[in-house]
Amino acid sequence: MRKERKRTIGTTLVALAILGVALVSSPNRPDWPSTFVTDRSTKLQVIVQARDMATAASAVRAAGGEILHELDIIDAVGARLTATAKAQLERDDRVRKIYDDGLARVAGPSLPTEYPTLSRAQSLHAAGFKGYGVTVAVLDTGLWKHSDLIDDTASRFRVKAQYDTILHRLKPDAYKDGDYKRDVGDVSGHGTHVTGVLLSARPHLGKYNGVAPDAGLVVVKAFAPDGHGLYSDVIRGINWIVTNRTTYNIRVLNCSFSAPVRSWYWEDPLNQAIMKAWQAGIVVVASAGNGGPGPMSVGVPGNNPYVITVGSMTDSYTPSNGSDDRLASFSAAGPTYEGFVKPDV
Repeated sequence: MRKERKRTIGTTLVALAILGVALVSSPNRPDWPSTFVTDRSTKLQVIVQARDMATAASAVRAAGGEILHELDIIDAVGARLTATAKAQLERDDRVRKIYDDGLARVAGPSLPTEYPTLSRAQSLHAAGFKGYGVTVAVLDTGLWKHSDLIDDTASRFRVKAQYDTILHRLKPDAYKDGDYKRDVGDVSGHGTHVTGVLLSARPHLGKYNGVAPDAGLVVVKAFAPDGHGLYSDVIRGINWIVTNRTTYNIRVLNCSFSAPVRSWYWEDPLNQAIMKAWQAGIVVVASAGNGGPGPMSVGVPGNNPYVITVGSMTDSYTPSNGSDDRLASFSAAGPTYEGFVKPDV
């Protein structure tokens, strides 16, 4: 089979109101996985949820655990503890639930193409709509700073803030001074590519490379160079985005990553954080995932009814010819376990 070109269709400036949804039962409820050990010693890495973050932190410390992340967005903390300490926490009445700190993975690498043409954004550009005044938060592998990405079409510096959740976990005092202007870097290149799709501003053959070339940018790094990210790192990134949404006028959150479905969508801690972002007025756009084409293959958070879930397509290496465009063979498909039709785009 000829290698297909992976692409996320440009929908970063779409506002979606979900007025009502009907749940249907799933015959086979997906279970949460067995304990996920990130440190191959006796220590386990988990997310501990209670009635509030302070209570969760208190319970972890009482059991002798180490706090790695403060996840107040879901009333939880990320922690490292022994199996014995975990068993103690499971008996603690203050603890609501303990989740294994699973993995999410960014969508596969893509190749350059004419995104505004394929998404029909050029007509909006011609009418003067280029995203100015809207800030997009990209939660990914970071950013390799390039003039096409850090400046808009009027050469205005557009990077509002940069935050590295992995660094913050490894060095708790990294952002003690509140400095969110420092570069986060991008060894993988995935986050940089996604950012280019969203808002690359360099004129190319009379057109812009990005869908919203004048949009503002907030970079949040939560994924390692190999494309994997711990749930707790990702949730902390969402936590930071929601907390700082007003400061940087964050209106859109782009999540080009996916994790296996292991529970009902509302029980998944990553989805819980995503729903908090939606409640805060942020439009969330998520990848359906590359685990298709079988049914019920849409991952987390794409299985969340409160996000705009985007599938993948191929232009057969002919971006100027739409007649051979089709759904990519690997693009994840719905419905979700709860019966929602996904992806949306």
